[in-house]
Amino acid sequence: MELYQLEELAALAEYGSISKAAESVGVSQPAMSRSMKLLEADIGVPIFQRTSNTIELNDTGRLAASKAAEITAAVRKATEEIREFDRRKKIILVGSVAPAPLWSVISMLSSIETEKTIAGEMKDHRILEDGLRSGTYRYVITNKPLSISGFATARLGEENLMFLLPSNHRLAGRKALSFSDLNGENMLLYENIGSWRELPKRKMPLSKFLIQSDRDAFEELVMKSTIPSFATDLISVPIEGKVTIPISDAEAHEEFYISTRSVDLTTLSYLAKHFRAEFRSRHTYTV
Repeated sequence: MELYQLEELAALAEYGSISKAAESVGVSQPAMSRSMKLLEADIGVPIFQRTSNTIELNDTGRLAASKAAEITAAVRKATEEIREFDRRKKIILVGSVAPAPLWSVISMLSSIETEKTIAGEMKDHRILEDGLRSGTYRYVITNKPLSISGFATARLGEENLMFLLPSNHRLAGRKALSFSDLNGENMLLYENIGSWRELPKRKMPLSKFLIQSDRDAFEELVMKSTIPSFATDLISVPIEGKVTIPISDAEAHEEFYISTRSVDLTTLSYLAKHFRAEFRSRHTYTV
């Protein structure tokens, strides 16, 4: 009895005919007919009801097909888990609710874990927490602390959203601004900013947001356009002809936490300690 025969038997139960089942698994009808005869012989009891023109599963065959579907599903799941285990040995995946903390952590881990590939992605809080539990993520960055048995959490740092305005903008001389001060103005906005994504649109309902998904194109627009955009205080590299002004609304402030397995507590402490310092070498702070 071979795995491919079980896959064919499950397909026969699903599609109801040899021709359709054979097409679904990518074999010829005669080849599948021979395969089913051999499988029936291996099982040792009749599982088909045959007429001169058709072949159908009998009651025993339907039971056999359901067991075949369970076995093939279990094999696929086991294969995926083995591949995922091997992938995790070579890649450290970091998940985050926001981009700027993710940049910092990936950069720091790359200098520590020199023999592994460091990758990151942004997801919402629920997916990150589930992924940390399952082992999909080695580290997760969230905007509230996690409390999970067997895992450690440390405060990573804070981030404050700011307006990035042309130096000749009517509000460029202010020490602080609220979202309401620019509500109604056109704004440039980068699409992939995680938990910050909906805040400007919610707080500035009268504004039109020119959303860019390509990072290079977005930064080019920020540099050359007179349209206001947003910045983060994590990076303080000046842009010629632009000024940054803090946003006074409480929602423009975010606290970030990083969580990982308890066995990685030393690395966790290092990441939290050096979080802000990592941004000093960056050359852009638009968001």
